[in-house]
Amino acid sequence: MATITEKLRDSKAFYVAAGAGDLAVEKLREMPKKIDKDLGGVALSYVTQVGGRAAEVMDELAERGKKIVGRVERQKSTQELEERAKATTRRARSTTGTARDTAASARETAKTAGKAATDTAKKVGD
Repeated sequence: MATITEKLRDSKAFYVAAGAGDLAVEKLREMPKKIDKDLGGVALSYVTQVGGRAAEVMDELAERGKKIVGRVERQKSTQELEERAKATTRRARSTTGTARDTAASARETAKTAGKAATDTAKKVGD
């Protein structure tokens, strides 16, 4: 039975990965030493520049968002929608209160009817 090492050696993908790794090392060794020395400074400068621009873009997008939200809020259709929503909320609250009152009244009626039925049942039994 073949071992894992033998199976790997029979696999083309294994050799592709090994070859790619070797090529990467070769190309890295060809890079000038100056890049090694300056890379940290260049990277820091780039990150600082990109970070600053990212903050500017975020500020610009926030300002743009404020403008569009303000514009939508001022539109007549939005104001009408808000008024309709408020009216619907008021009607829903009113309906809820009425339903609550009706349920309480129904409970009282049921209690009264239950007591009257009990009283009547006692009298019939006598």
